[in-house]
Amino acid sequence: MAENRKPKEHLSWWYFLAKYVMLFFFKILHPYRIIGRENMPLTGKLLVCSNHVTMGDPIYLGCAIPKRQLHYMAKTELFENKLIGGFLKSLGAFPISRGTGGAQGIQTAIDLLEEEKVVCMFPEGTRSKTGELLNPKMGMVMLAYKTHCTILPVAIVGEGGKPPKVFKKMVINIGKPIRFEDMGLTEDSGMIYRRVSRNIFAEVQKLREEGLDIMENRWKKV
Repeated sequence: MAENRKPKEHLSWWYFLAKYVMLFFFKILHPYRIIGRENMPLTGKLLVCSNHVTMGDPIYLGCAIPKRQLHYMAKTELFENKLIGGFLKSLGAFPISRGTGGAQGIQTAIDLLEEEKVVCMFPEGTRSKTGELLNPKMGMVMLAYKTHCTILPVAIVGEGGKPPKVFKKMVINIGKPIRFEDMGLTEDSGMIYRRVSRNIFAEVQKLREEGLDIMENRWKKV
C-alpha cells in the first residue's frame, strides 16, 4: 500500500506551472484514463519504470504522477544553451551523455534517489514504434541494487496497443510499488539483473494488457 504521509519534496514553480498547463492540453488532445494513482508512494526513494512509446512520455507521466516531481534523463546537447538547460533542470531533467556511457547521468540518478526523490526511467532505452514492449536494459535494477529504492511499474497504452495519437484513447496504468526487499536482488550479478529486469517488465506487460482491456471493454466504467 502506498505511504500516505506528505511528500518531502515540493514541486518547483516551473514544474507546477508546466504540469498543469500540459494537463490542460492533455485533456483536450487525448480522451484518457489514469488508473492506479493510489499506488503512488508519497515518500521515499522511488524509480518510476515505464514503457517508452512517444517523445511525450515524460510529459504524460508528469501529468499522471500525483504530488511528486519527476526527475528524468535528457541528452547532454539539450543543456548546451544555458537558458534552455536551466529551464529543463527546473522541470526535473538532468543531462546524460551517451558518448561516455552515461556514467555522470547514472551517478546523478543515484544521488537523486538517495535524496528520496523520484527518478523516471524508460528501461527499453528507445521508443517502441509498434507499442509492443521491447526487451528491458538492466539499468533500472542496477539503480535499485545500488540505492535499495522502490520501483513503480507504469504502462502507457495507446488505442489498439499502438503508440498514443492525438484525439485517440490513451490509458496510463500505474501498478503497485515493488519494494527492494521483494525484487530478489541478492547480489551484484548480471544474471540476477537480467532475471529481475524481466520480472519487472512482466508487470509492465500486465499493466499494458489491462490498459487495452479498459479501452476495449470498460472505458465508461473507470
